[in-house]
Amino acid sequence: MDETADRILDAAFARIVEHGLRRTTMDDVARAAGLSRVTVYRRFSRKGDLIQALIMRELHRFLGEFEAAVGPLPTLADQVAEGFAVTLKGVRGHALLGRLLAGEPETILPHLTLEAGPYLKVAREHLAGHLRSPESEAVAEVFIRVTLSFLLTPDSVVPLSSDEEARAFAARHLVPLLP
Repeated sequence: MDETADRILDAAFARIVEHGLRRTTMDDVARAAGLSRVTVYRRFSRKGDLIQALIMRELHRFLGEFEAAVGPLPTLADQVAEGFAVTLKGVRGHALLGRLLAGEPETILPHLTLEAGPYLKVAREHLAGHLRSPESEAVAEVFIRVTLSFLLTPDSVVPLSSDEEARAFAARHLVPLLP
């Protein structure tokens, strides 16, 4: 991304966190970024393109944080357990996703379900890089889909309200899926 695109995405992030996705227009984003409408539309021709770029940027940021948390751990089992806990905590505490999931889920859910292919691919390839086996991508996708299910439907009999509970769940139910 270039500096102008980053300004636009920063402005979109702040505006959506404050006002929601429905009440944020491309004009609002342009004003908040201190740019003209034309400049914003040159980078992102539709609001959907802007949202997709924003989600992708936030995913890449998260994967950097994920890597910092799990990379130093000695075993793959430790990495899976910690990765699950870090992911739950990171997404639950994310200002943009938290705002949208709580306040207007109908605007963000399509991006995280039916249109999630590009995000799933990036996350799957990143996680599969840790697993290094012929089944890596399939196992990574199962991990991601299980985690996404708990994030999108948090009401559950499975206790996951603390990092310790998340790690214990992952150790019991995800680690055995490792190739």
